Amino acid sequence: MGDSYDYLFKIILVGDANVGKTSFVRRFTTGHFQRDCKATIGVDFTVQTLQLDGKIVKLQIWDTTGQERFRSLIKGYYRNAHAVLVMYDITDTESLKSCVRWMNDVRINSGEDIPQILLGNKCDKLSSRTVSSSDGERFARQHNMMSFLETSAKDGRNVDDAFYKLAQELYRTHSEPMDYRSDSIKLDFLPDNTASWWGCCGY
Repeated sequence: MGDSYDYLFKIILVGDANVGKTSFVRRFTTGHFQRDCKATIGVDFTVQTLQLDGKIVKLQIWDTTGQERFRSLIKGYYRNAHAVLVMYDITDTESLKSCVRWMNDVRINSGEDIPQILLGNKCDKLSSRTVSSSDGERFARQHNMMSFLETSAKDGRNVDDAFYKLAQELYRTHSEPMDYRSDSIKLDFLPDNTASWWGCCGY
């Protein structure tokens, strides 16, 4: 389909280093889990195209570094974002606490009203869990987030669903009213080129 599309949405992914952001994005865009990734330095930029209700929707996915020393530098990349995925690691309690700082950065630079989904990644590591599902749900409610999902870049659990939910919400708010029953939306991944700014994961 080349560069032809009906909608273009910018989605940013934020969270501490090593929570699995880059592995998560790569699972979505390639369908595979890459165990050994280098830490993202700055921002990694990827494009994925899908179809919603017969419309071509292009997602610009901005995977931002979780390294504190780059925090002030990447804030500019939050501007004009349409939605945000906020990720923590279910085996690392501090990574959930840090989500407050990341969300504040996003709100200051992107606005208060953009859709936000909280992701508790590495849910395949149940024996190492330190953050319960109820803790994640409570956090999402307290901060008025759109949704909460536990995910796994390793086995693919809820990876597609996270982007699906955001794309569905963005399409709903940027198009004419439509029926949003689950069987009314077709999600097809189409081949597309990806581009990287600065570099790449931390599973």
